[in-house]
Amino acid sequence: MSGTVRIGGQALADGVLMRTSRAWAVARDDGSVQVGTLPVRRTSEIPVLRFLVGLVGGLRLAVARGMFARGAGAKVAAGARRRNARFLWALLAVEVVGLACSYVIDGRSLPWWAALAATIVAWIAAFAVLRVVSPASLWRYHGAEHKAVAAHEAGVGMDDVQAVLACPRVHDRCGTNLVFLAMIGGLAFAGLPVLFQVPAFLFLMATTAELVTKAAGRPRSPVSRLVLAGGRALQRHVSTAEPTAAEQAVGCRALAACIAHHERVVTGSGSRSTGALAAA
Repeated sequence: MSGTVRIGGQALADGVLMRTSRAWAVARDDGSVQVGTLPVRRTSEIPVLRFLVGLVGGLRLAVARGMFARGAGAKVAAGARRRNARFLWALLAVEVVGLACSYVIDGRSLPWWAALAATIVAWIAAFAVLRVVSPASLWRYHGAEHKAVAAHEAGVGMDDVQAVLACPRVHDRCGTNLVFLAMIGGLAFAGLPVLFQVPAFLFLMATTAELVTKAAGRPRSPVSRLVLAGGRALQRHVSTAEPTAAEQAVGCRALAACIAHHERVVTGSGSRSTGALAAA
């Protein structure tokens, strides 16, 4: 069953969070693993709406269970909590600066091609700053997350860390692809009143997510390559880094625990369980 389960993840400063449609797991560098159950989403088959609903739940899961480890059985070292908080504050600052740059560019009434080029340069610079000021371990765990998911999709066992390390670090379903396309598409909304910009941007993100999903399903198509090119480049040079073997082992433990709990949930033997597993 596990080979057919779609899984995604979230890098942390001290580990990796993995999730399926019904389960999640967090593995940390201290050897601890925690698992939990996700409810069935009735919107999972409705395009656009499924992204918006999933975005809220995914962010809450990543922050509460992953970065700050709130809830029963959750533990996270104070140092790791501070590093995760540093990333969140840096991300917020970069978003504000990036949006401010977009407003400045839009206010200069540049030709569309010049505005597009300036926007891309501004956002790439913002991402580069985020890479520098955020914990270096987070980017390596992002790479470990991608490699574990790629290995899972290729049928590679999570117990073979060296084989997982050899898997691709760039993944077509990464949120970086979505962010790259959305920051370009956001130019169309720069002139809207602020009241309308937020819902317009959320709708753009949702439709872009559907586009990325379609492109990831046909990665060799010329159109798909064009759609994914910017995000792939950002992943390769900014948003991921090569993990160490120890960091990759953490990513493998997170994925293995998530898949195991997912199977318990769908077979009815673990639908209510949430808690910590023994340290590996």
